[in-house]
Amino acid sequence: MRFPTSLALVALVSAATVVGCEHETPDPSDDGGDSSGSGGGGSSSGGAGGVAGNASGASSGGANTGGAAPTGGAAGNATGGASSGGANTGGAAPTGGVGGTVATGGTSTGGTATGGTSTGGVGGTAGMPADVDQNGKRNAAPGAMTSTAQDYLRLGEIRLLNNNWGSEDLGCNAPMSVFVNQDRSFGWRFNRGDCDTAASNQHPDFPQVEFGIHPFGVGNALATSPDFSSTTLLPLQIKNITSASVTLQNLVIQLTRGGSWNITFEFWLSTQNPNTPGNAGVHTELMTFWGWQSSRWPTAPGADGAADGGSIGAAGGDQVTAGSKSYRLWVQRDMWADGWRYYQFRDTAGPQMNFNGTVNVKPLLDYLVNNRGFSPDLWVTRLEVGSEIDDLTEGTVTMSNITFEVNGQSRSPVFGP
Repeated sequence: MRFPTSLALVALVSAATVVGCEHETPDPSDDGGDSSGSGGGGSSSGGAGGVAGNASGASSGGANTGGAAPTGGAAGNATGGASSGGANTGGAAPTGGVGGTVATGGTSTGGTATGGTSTGGVGGTAGMPADVDQNGKRNAAPGAMTSTAQDYLRLGEIRLLNNNWGSEDLGCNAPMSVFVNQDRSFGWRFNRGDCDTAASNQHPDFPQVEFGIHPFGVGNALATSPDFSSTTLLPLQIKNITSASVTLQNLVIQLTRGGSWNITFEFWLSTQNPNTPGNAGVHTELMTFWGWQSSRWPTAPGADGAADGGSIGAAGGDQVTAGSKSYRLWVQRDMWADGWRYYQFRDTAGPQMNFNGTVNVKPLLDYLVNNRGFSPDLWVTRLEVGSEIDDLTEGTVTMSNITFEVNGQSRSPVFGP
């Protein structure tokens, strides 16, 4: 599966090679692509209460005198069973059984004993469903890691995606993994050698944080991530977004080798709801670079074929202030990769090895609508933070926290036990 998305380093020649986000993209003429059983209690005098799920709703039987205290049976892994306390003659206070671990909503009715009154047990609390996504993934715990291609760690409504599509397409062994540290910082490691022997600069890997759903359509071969949204907040049409932002704490890239790389935020637009089967009509990819290797193509805004028809111009690219930084348009193509539009902005302060702040997405959306004539009916499918990693690049990206916000609702990582 291919996923063209951003720009990689190439020689400064008139026919510069173009790269994509989850794919360093070729020239537009080239083809590119993307990324509870029964809750009955056991027999007991003073019946056992069924307890749902992972609750411990024990019930106590009534008080009696004499005799040893019989203990109620334990409820099995069960759904909604009820247990009734039996009669106890002359018995001492019987204790209701403890409910099973997966039982749902069990109730206990105490029996009447000779020589005393037995009080009914307390009913169990309804069990909660297991917290998993549509792939059955639970939230990743501190210490979790995966190096499986296209696998991900779930962090609540956020995915940490091991998107090594580029080296996988090239049949190259380029070790890469995503991880959660014990201190709950998280990120990715990469060690890519000389995979692209043809020097096409069209097959980067793109480890990333994903919030939302890919823009290609359910079942589309260009996708490199699951066919369902990671969050309830996206996708949304531009016209229905009043605010959107991404806030990062202590994002840092550390390099042992720095051949070709970046650290970037991006979002995607589609013409149809991206939950559409087949083809959702990918429309636009927009990136904001915080860091990149020296002499990365293009070396100036709009240079070396990086713009269509003077869309950037001799005076340099448009500038947009979006949160804690300002960004200048460096690349704008109306026909990119498999046919979508591409906008690449870069930090006006120049390339850096870290980012700590907020990207306000709304000014970038407003720029596209007000300055570029985009329809407000377009769908924002996902927000991402990632790194394009190409040949001869080795290192680690970590961050201590990330928060996505849409229309006043925020989502941060949630970790498993």
